[in-house]
Amino acid sequence: MTRAVAAAAVVLAATITVILQDGLEGCCTSAHAQTQTASPEPTPPEPTIWDHNGSVMYLVENGSSREFYYQKPRLGMLDAGAHPGSLLFRGQIDNEQFSGTAYIFNPQCGRIPYPVTGTVLDSDQRIVLTGQAPQVGRDCRAYASSTSTLEFRRLNATAAGPSQEPVVQAAQERSAEQSRSETQAIEVGNSPSMLPEPSPSPPTARPPATNGTPSAAKEMDNYVWAAALIAVVLVVWAAAMLAAA
Repeated sequence: MTRAVAAAAVVLAATITVILQDGLEGCCTSAHAQTQTASPEPTPPEPTIWDHNGSVMYLVENGSSREFYYQKPRLGMLDAGAHPGSLLFRGQIDNEQFSGTAYIFNPQCGRIPYPVTGTVLDSDQRIVLTGQAPQVGRDCRAYASSTSTLEFRRLNATAAGPSQEPVVQAAQERSAEQSRSETQAIEVGNSPSMLPEPSPSPPTARPPATNGTPSAAKEMDNYVWAAALIAVVLVVWAAAMLAAA
């Protein structure tokens, strides 16, 4: 009887070992499959080149987001404070309708935001945005507003000429630098003090995103150790039983 019980314990320990091997293989296979099926993020389209009152602009598209940057500002805009890479418009598009924030440039007051809306015309060859742009005095206070129309006409690569800088890299660098307090958009009839824009606060480090695989692996590891301990105990007990017999 004792030998039969001991033999059964040995068989049970062997069965647990086989189950552990199958579980480990299944876990590794599942994790590998999740890694293989992860699809890369879509690449944003290349910026397009546009003319705006004699200045060469480039439009950065990312999903529904739209941003116009100066590539070659005309002389008047250079005098006003614009330079290659300066942001002129940031917003979004919905069913060919633009909405967002445009900026005027002032040598003393810097960039001044105001809301605009617009639409795409001529089979995506022209974009027209309108809004109430603030008029500021020497103290950078808005004392009035007037209707401002921003018109952009699409250019081909030949008409645009050679690029002065990689537009994609410039857009990413300038966007982080110029994402400032846009909640200070000036409304019609309101005359807030046009103070210098605050410096952006340092970005907060975010923990890397996970898909749950490390947690599952940890649980499987705990399960393996517990099952292995049970198997060892059964084998030792079976050996003791056989020795006693």
